Amino acid sequence: MFEINFGAVDPPVVFEAILKATSPASNNSTVPRVIECSSFVWHDGYLLISSDRHDHGIFTYPLDLDKMALGEPRYHVLLNNEQELFRDAEAITIRKQNDGRIYVYTQCSLSNNRYEMPQPARRLMMRFALKQLDPFTAEDVVVFSTTKFREEVDVHFKTIGVPPYYCFIQEFPGSNKNTYRWGAVEGIAFAPNSSILLCGMRNPQFKNNAIIFSVKGLDDAIDFLNPDRMEVIDFFTLDLGGRGFSDISWDPVTKGFLITSGISNGPKLDSDKPYPPDNLDSALFWWSGRKDEQPILFAKMPDLSVEAICRLGNSRFVAIGSDEGDESEGRNKLQSVLTIIDFTGLPATNKE
Repeated sequence: MFEINFGAVDPPVVFEAILKATSPASNNSTVPRVIECSSFVWHDGYLLISSDRHDHGIFTYPLDLDKMALGEPRYHVLLNNEQELFRDAEAITIRKQNDGRIYVYTQCSLSNNRYEMPQPARRLMMRFALKQLDPFTAEDVVVFSTTKFREEVDVHFKTIGVPPYYCFIQEFPGSNKNTYRWGAVEGIAFAPNSSILLCGMRNPQFKNNAIIFSVKGLDDAIDFLNPDRMEVIDFFTLDLGGRGFSDISWDPVTKGFLITSGISNGPKLDSDKPYPPDNLDSALFWWSGRKDEQPILFAKMPDLSVEAICRLGNSRFVAIGSDEGDESEGRNKLQSVLTIIDFTGLPATNKE
């Protein structure tokens, strides 16, 4: 296990940069807003980045792995209808279909907003076919409600007694400023060679363990615009050391899942203690994908709020993205940081 610190380009860190891309957050705004990295995937020399500050598209960042140099970022508007804007886009993944087409999926958190409102825009998934990256060309853009995820997960919550999740919001007009948020999905990834989608939750937790659930029939449901064609088929927990998921990604090099995790702020219970608490405590895990095997901690990032992770193709390198500007928790003008590490797997003794 090793420790990664902000600004320290020492092994295993080989590169670090602040992401400075900006774009208006929706079609009816002309004010540029800086990227708030919530998740990313790698494809053909580019990072495709979701930003939970931007409601109608994604960013692309070219990255030269030989020179370890970032190219010019671009923002791509995918949703021109204001009725389809999504809020709080927390997760992105990519999958090659049987017909060879590349599909990209962006999932919103499913959470209530900071004022407890269960907004439909926070329960959406966007799927599009990625034709090429230079110039960027997307086809068949679909916005689809994943309210059914939340409804079926809610049944599991009630069955086993998962406690409701609250977060302190000073601006909330009610007397109790610990607002009910339900929970948040922050990482999605397809099982290898499968159409089963894994969804990792940041909060709530159950008995101090992180919640993850799997969904089958997603593409069928999107193709027919019929949520009844998909269902949550499994629901279980993993030990991330008291943390929740902030991202999950399949790693073709180590043949397992890479997981980023962190601690949520939660409710304010003591008026004499500072809020939000200074407890970033982000950590990286490797997981075999088997329910009966727990994830293995391989790195801690104590001074970064890590929100994204992915392998850069079949290279030695893994990209990690931090989200230092979580608007929902009152930190809305800080930077997102890209960190590249050299990681080819755990020592054999760690896997036993």
